[in-house]
Amino acid sequence: MKLFVPMFLFIVVGCANNPAPQAPSSGVTESLSAKPDAAMTVKHLKDHVKYPASRTAVLTACADTPEFSAAEKKWLSDNLPERTYVSADEVATALRL
Repeated sequence: MKLFVPMFLFIVVGCANNPAPQAPSSGVTESLSAKPDAAMTVKHLKDHVKYPASRTAVLTACADTPEFSAAEKKWLSDNLPERTYVSADEVATALRL
């Protein structure tokens, strides 16, 4: 019994110091939403959106282009308030770019 108690404590302490196994990581961490580059976004809004434009029209123009990644398109959708915009600068202000 004298030997059992120290061995038991040794096992418990040893297990407590080992972290739990983690799920394997693919090594790729992609954000679900990413703020696009301000200058590129404003240029796109000036070149590809006819104003006045609704939120839907702005997002459609952004969705139909390879200039933005899926994460950037999601960010635009998540951050653009519902209203009608009179210029690209107004859209940029609403997006806080």
